[in-house]
Amino acid sequence: MHRRITRHAAVVLAALVLLMQTAGAGTAGAAEPTVPADNPARVVEEQRIDARTLDLTVSSPEIDAPVKVRLLLPPDWSRTATRTWPVLWLLHGGPGDHTDWTANTHVEELAAPRDVLVVLPQTSPCSGYSDWYNTGTGGPPAWETYLLDEVRPLLESGYRAGTERAVAGLSMGGLGALKLAAAHPGTFRAVASYSGAVSTLHLSLDGGLSGPDLVKGAGAGCHTDWRRIWGEPGFPYDTADPADVRQRGVWERNDPVHQAAGLAGTALYVSYGDGTDAGAGWQWGDPPASPERCTNPVGHGTEPVERLIHGMNQDLRLRLALLGIPAAVCSYRGVHAWPYWERELVSSFPMLMAAIGA
Repeated sequence: MHRRITRHAAVVLAALVLLMQTAGAGTAGAAEPTVPADNPARVVEEQRIDARTLDLTVSSPEIDAPVKVRLLLPPDWSRTATRTWPVLWLLHGGPGDHTDWTANTHVEELAAPRDVLVVLPQTSPCSGYSDWYNTGTGGPPAWETYLLDEVRPLLESGYRAGTERAVAGLSMGGLGALKLAAAHPGTFRAVASYSGAVSTLHLSLDGGLSGPDLVKGAGAGCHTDWRRIWGEPGFPYDTADPADVRQRGVWERNDPVHQAAGLAGTALYVSYGDGTDAGAGWQWGDPPASPERCTNPVGHGTEPVERLIHGMNQDLRLRLALLGIPAAVCSYRGVHAWPYWERELVSSFPMLMAAIGA
């Protein structure tokens, strides 16, 4: 299997410099309607990639153009089965899409022995897994509404998805996993974030990037005005006036640190590096990595993206501790790259599966 080990970090870095996407052939065809009449989203095409992989094309008024959802089907899955299956949502990072997890990890092999339906939705490189602000007018794209109010019931009505759900994601997907779970308590029983951009209002005090810099870079990476996403954060980022908060409330509603109270009662796994390229020290086929990798470095290295991620996750750890919300945390020496994320997926997988009974 081809491994694009450095693509994610390279694209994120390229976007930051501006301020600062295949699956094999399959059989395609029109899908039968698989959604209640009150759901505006429709599956307009299905493509069977292999015996266990099904790609859906979904059209929704909440999104500007049809987008993909990849399903990794459990053993003995059938559209006409009388039972349902527990679900793991896996969210991609900024420059990724619905193929990223299957192209860069062994998630198919990891999930194969488990009785679980894995959902890999496509969003945009700067989706933020959010309903966009769009200068206060809202409207497309509305990724949060699309995923939870449209795709979720689509899968439950037509693809035998159950209500036992977990969600995990890397980088922007880590942000998405935590913010969706916090905003919709009880929707997901467990959440895992790998190098998640989990504190979008993080303020660097040592000359590194701050949270809004990552959002600006994401906007550049998908060729749109970053202000469309959540507006402007106001003081102290782009103004010296403490009274100038601009759209701070929108940012806070989409910031897992500010919304962390909504995570109470959810099983949590949080992992991140410090920006030091120390090597993952693990590869597929090895036993799960030793807890000794979780050294909790206080400082950080020089790789700018994971250096920022380190600061963001330190904010999250403090907030969870203040709220008395338990979380399994692994902070390690490492950078923003796939070998670390696959290692952490494997390490967190038993917790995710136990939470949903897979």
